Amino acid sequence: MRDYDELGMNQEWVPHLMYFHPRNASLRSVSTDEYGFRKTSGAKIDSPTALLVGGSSVFGIGATSDSKTIPSLLNAATRYNWLNFGGRAFNSTQEVILLHLANIKKIDGPIIVMSGINNLTRSLMAGSVSPMYGAFFQQGLFEHQMRSSEVGIRELSQKLFVQICIKFGLNKKTLTTAQSRQSKAESYASMLKVFERDCEYLQMLAKKNNTTATFVMQPFIPWLNKSLTPEEINLFALLDQEAEGFSQVLRELEQSKEGYRRDIEMTCEKTGLSFLDLNSASELNRPDWLFVDRAHFTDEGNDTVAKLLVRDLSL
Repeated sequence: MRDYDELGMNQEWVPHLMYFHPRNASLRSVSTDEYGFRKTSGAKIDSPTALLVGGSSVFGIGATSDSKTIPSLLNAATRYNWLNFGGRAFNSTQEVILLHLANIKKIDGPIIVMSGINNLTRSLMAGSVSPMYGAFFQQGLFEHQMRSSEVGIRELSQKLFVQICIKFGLNKKTLTTAQSRQSKAESYASMLKVFERDCEYLQMLAKKNNTTATFVMQPFIPWLNKSLTPEEINLFALLDQEAEGFSQVLRELEQSKEGYRRDIEMTCEKTGLSFLDLNSASELNRPDWLFVDRAHFTDEGNDTVAKLLVRDLSL
């Protein structure tokens, strides 16, 4: 996790995406290529190209090496060549923009998006959510800096990293108490509208490449009935101490489970995407150490999720 903290401190500000992982990073647990994408192991160049898209869980926060991320494990378990399209603290719009910018010429394997938490979390936090632009993490800092150029790039990166950490309780900061310019109901409705648009893009991309697109609700501790291990109990307690003010958002995330799942599934059905909810998988409820925090996995957790994807999506 120290490696991931260091990587986060060096996030780069980039066009269109707002921010992305540093390029050509080489740490013991994680490395990136010349564009900032996480490297995968077991690449099969002559095999059909498949994409695993999403946020930091897809990127592989918590994996002890590049070979232990879900895309790398899928390389070993399937006939496809999987690319890691995980973006740390990305919402659904940033996920599809990343796909658009990468401009992969041939996608002849499945497109899987494993995501969902970031959109909902951001809609519950203070700040407006536009029906066109959505909302992203560190939006307040971006808007402030567009009005002032006094803060340097290094400080911007540090502030961005702090906000990413706050989301899952990785830094001793309090969440802003500023009043939202919208009600939470309005923010939620705007978020769903943006998500529907992003699903439509994914479906168009899949059709263009004569392949399939599936949205997978990522596993999240508040949405599971998991028997926590001593390691998980201790980690979550430490993280909660460091994240003063996040408890209310966490409660709302837990309370939103059923309604949010229903809305996401209906949106997928409307736009033609297949849908899978991994939070219903009994394998994730077993009393093994699968999580390093409420949304990111240990190596064993990544292996469990990869096996579920292979089984439930017939990969």
